[in-house]
Amino acid sequence: MVRHSEPIPCVMEETPNQRFAVALADGLRVEAVWYASGTLCISSQAGCALGCPFCASGRGGLRRNLTLAELEQQVEQARNLGLAPRRLTLSGIGEPLHNLATVRRFIETCRARQLPVSLTTTGTPLAKLREALRLPHNGLMLSLHAGSTATHRRLVPRGPDYDALWELLDRELPRLSRRNRRRIGINYLLLAGENDSAEELDRLARRLAPHPELTLHLLVCNPVPDSPFRSPPQESIDAIHTRLRAAGIQVRRANRWRRQQEGGCGTLVLRH
Repeated sequence: MVRHSEPIPCVMEETPNQRFAVALADGLRVEAVWYASGTLCISSQAGCALGCPFCASGRGGLRRNLTLAELEQQVEQARNLGLAPRRLTLSGIGEPLHNLATVRRFIETCRARQLPVSLTTTGTPLAKLREALRLPHNGLMLSLHAGSTATHRRLVPRGPDYDALWELLDRELPRLSRRNRRRIGINYLLLAGENDSAEELDRLARRLAPHPELTLHLLVCNPVPDSPFRSPPQESIDAIHTRLRAAGIQVRRANRWRRQQEGGCGTLVLRH
């Protein structure tokens, strides 16, 4: 029996993410994810040319770039589902730099509507990365997933040259304002036995050391049927987080929305 003076415990259920496919006029499909935090993740291409072995989104290769109308279609479909995106991220299927002219127009259009847009890229081609760093985006995340050239070449086989990418960052980041530098981050998808060794992480820490404004985001992979890739167990991720913090790196673990089952693009279209 609960007395009236005692507080009644309230159990709050976490709002789930929603992942949905978007049918294009020519019969192709792309995918979007609405995160319960208010962020809508949309795709910039149908398929992807990069061929990263852990990624479900690019298994079928690149079909084509999306148009500005098709980027906006994904936002409109989310709203038709009763969702209210407060910010957008071009982090779904495709490499935004391979469709940069359209992505630039989309960022500018959304900015006029006071809807901030961020993007996630492998950084290829490097000439377009240099341009993208200066776009009026809300943030740019570089998906590196490696601390060494050999691991980067294996995990992002059609990405930019790893050393040349860091040379560009070493040269271009100091030219940005401190506020804009803080909008640049590094994505690191932890893959057991691939890029989670102490040596690999220490190499990455040395690359990051000259850039204290950069935040390193430790991500975990969403299981995909027939894929051999898995993230290490949570205790290993915690140890990696501690090691990097001790090295002076600004590092974050995946938030609770990214850890949900519907926390990543690619697998819905793959199932279809």
